[in-house]
Amino acid sequence: MSVEPEPAEATMAAEHVAQSMIELWQRAHEDVAPTVSEEQMRGLLALEREQADPDRIARDIGVSPSSMRQLFHRLEQRTLVRRVPSGEFCLTGAGKCVLEATRQRRRQLLEQVLVTAAPADRPVLRDAFRQLYGLVSPLARVPRSRSPI
Repeated sequence: MSVEPEPAEATMAAEHVAQSMIELWQRAHEDVAPTVSEEQMRGLLALEREQADPDRIARDIGVSPSSMRQLFHRLEQRTLVRRVPSGEFCLTGAGKCVLEATRQRRRQLLEQVLVTAAPADRPVLRDAFRQLYGLVSPLARVPRSRSPI
């Protein structure tokens, strides 16, 4: 007989998972690229999919076009992005390396969590990670609404 969690328990568990993943992302980011701000990292991630102009990315992530242009200018000075003749920006090899190294560090930290867990808990955690991925992955395809703030 399975017992469904109470809504308050589910909410608290979801908050703990979210906070843990945010902490893991931040720790990986700080370990790999402590001088790259969170905003700059978001700019790099936005360019990872395709080269784009700052105004379009600004609309996509909900910031002002002037802020995004300044951010890309700073990233260009750090050789993490470059401007192409069309006026759009793309990642440089160094920008791609920052993103990949951050992902690699995040994987290492997750592996560390699994290795340091009690042996009986490891398969449960692996299954939970797989299930969470399976549930979250389709959400990436759902258009997001604009924040009211």
